[in-house]
Amino acid sequence: MTGPTHPTLTVSVVTISFRDLAGLRKTVDSVRSQRGSSNVEHIVIDGNSGPDVVEYLTSLDPQPFRWVSEPDNGRYDAMNKGLSMATGDVLWLMHSGDIFSDPGAIEAAVTSLSAPRAQWGYGKVRRIGEAGEDLGEWGFSPFDLTAFASGRGAIPHQASYFGADISRELGSYDETFGLAADQLYIFNAALHSAPVVLDRVVCDFDTSGAGTVRPIKENFADLRRAWDSVGYYPSGNRRRDRAKSRVLEYLTRTIVAVKPVVSRLRSR
Repeated sequence: MTGPTHPTLTVSVVTISFRDLAGLRKTVDSVRSQRGSSNVEHIVIDGNSGPDVVEYLTSLDPQPFRWVSEPDNGRYDAMNKGLSMATGDVLWLMHSGDIFSDPGAIEAAVTSLSAPRAQWGYGKVRRIGEAGEDLGEWGFSPFDLTAFASGRGAIPHQASYFGADISRELGSYDETFGLAADQLYIFNAALHSAPVVLDRVVCDFDTSGAGTVRPIKENFADLRRAWDSVGYYPSGNRRRDRAKSRVLEYLTRTIVAVKPVVSRLRSR
């Protein structure tokens, strides 16, 4: 069954990059491989990585819709800068090193939306390890706000896409929130409206990034900060939910710590 058809839409893909020319090449090639009825405008925001990146971006033919290579104040400043340049109906952030899963990924996402500018959605990611190994698919379906807010159903940011009207209402990524600002942004989107869930892999996700390899303790602390920021608690009770979150955090840390020991014992 096919999704709804729309007049020709423009999808803005924003790629941020810093000292990662190899990853940037992969992402650019992936964006250029997309096929379908939608126009794709690619915006590249590089954090002044040096002449090699400038030479590469200058050499591209056709040129990206927009690109800059200049100092910024970190990843979320770069993301906000890219979004401010976007003119598309649907906005998608695909960082340097991450790639679309196949040439039909954008088309599948767009056709899943019945009102593209007024909706947001997400698909699945294929997790890729540091050595390029396939670590399996990751996705959260069906969407459940309580499970998401509890940390039991994280949504992959690279697989998320936002209608331009919703993006404008949500505003900028919070540059003061740290490495979890993307999840805070998704949290606000989920409170705005339920997402359209696409039961399909739409991108390959490089799991060696800074936000992925953070300590479990920091991830749970960010989750509790996000509750306070948006004023939403899974059970409606701040004190109870914070206590539950700490229990889940300790259980998760214990499981992660014990897993290698169990594996070594089984291999004997």
